[in-house]
Amino acid sequence: MIDREETLVRRLLADAAEDLPAGGMPTDALLAEGERAVRRRQRRLVGAAAAATVVALLGAAVLLQGVRPQAQRSPAEQPSPSATATGGPPTVAPDQFDPAQRLFRLDWLPEGMSIRHESYERYGQWVTVMKPQQTQKGAPSIGLEDIVTVMINAAGADPFANWAESDALTGGGRVAATPLPGVPVAPVWGEPAYLHTSPDGRETRLSWQYAPDAWAAVSVREMERPEEIARRIADGLIWDRQPVTLPFLPVAPPEGATLHRAVVTVRDGRWENAQLGYLAPSRPEVRSAVEDFTVGMTREFRGKVAGSTTVHGRQGWVDAMPSGIGVYRVGELPGVCQTCMGEVSALSSAGLQALGGRDGALALSATIRTVDDPADMTTWRPL
Repeated sequence: MIDREETLVRRLLADAAEDLPAGGMPTDALLAEGERAVRRRQRRLVGAAAAATVVALLGAAVLLQGVRPQAQRSPAEQPSPSATATGGPPTVAPDQFDPAQRLFRLDWLPEGMSIRHESYERYGQWVTVMKPQQTQKGAPSIGLEDIVTVMINAAGADPFANWAESDALTGGGRVAATPLPGVPVAPVWGEPAYLHTSPDGRETRLSWQYAPDAWAAVSVREMERPEEIARRIADGLIWDRQPVTLPFLPVAPPEGATLHRAVVTVRDGRWENAQLGYLAPSRPEVRSAVEDFTVGMTREFRGKVAGSTTVHGRQGWVDAMPSGIGVYRVGELPGVCQTCMGEVSALSSAGLQALGGRDGALALSATIRTVDDPADMTTWRPL
């Protein structure tokens, strides 16, 4: 449960406060590692960096966790939806999305939302944006305020049961004034829409069915006029299917692994982290699945790691538990980005086995290369 996990996180933070880098955690760790940690409720946290991340992203990650349905459905063999001729939402949603295709983009965001985290998964797509907060030392960090999440989920995913659980955990025993999905409000894209506010009053959610049995939602946390913001974002959604692009060249995953999701983090118009999440060959693709390992790149890692090593004459870093679960990075990438690092994360024993253990994870991380100009996102390669 999230309340028990948050208690653990806060204890780990207290124990490890002296080891945290000045000015807060780096954005790539805060967003990518934290989202994974929160959504994998029963898994141990990998070090104090992941612990800090969970607290920082708790509000947004509750929505991300909430789109998991309560019952498994058999995936339908059908393509990703296409926008209508008028540019509106699809009329039919599949039981699975293609992680290599994004379905929408945003026309408008509140001022100052300079941190953007995109996640394209088999059963849902999310764009989470945040406004950096200033720490007491004046360095930008990330807090729990000013968070907007836009969610589009596949057919059959029900966000309301898990949202109710989230409300119960964060409401301190209070009950929301209106049960989920909320109060009927003006339609969104011509479909019935609902507005719900969490019991603590910190999060407002505007939800609607964009296609039969397929929900979309805009969550606004800790902002003034949340209903107005959610409405403007929802009405301004641009349904525009395009390939997901990445700043690194294709990397062959272990044989039999299944692509589960693609993740990109951008801050102030500059990318910070990009990853592909895979299921191990032993894992079936089901609605409850989360990735067993990731392969990707971080633009500039600024945190501390447990130990360094040498991989093919280049410096590598291992931040892992004794079991091998953790993050394996190799730096000094040849080419135009000397600060970029290849990054492979083993998130389960099945993932570590698929990677070939510690040595295999480091070797795979060393194969990652950037596109010719990774700073120019228009040159990124599609999946």
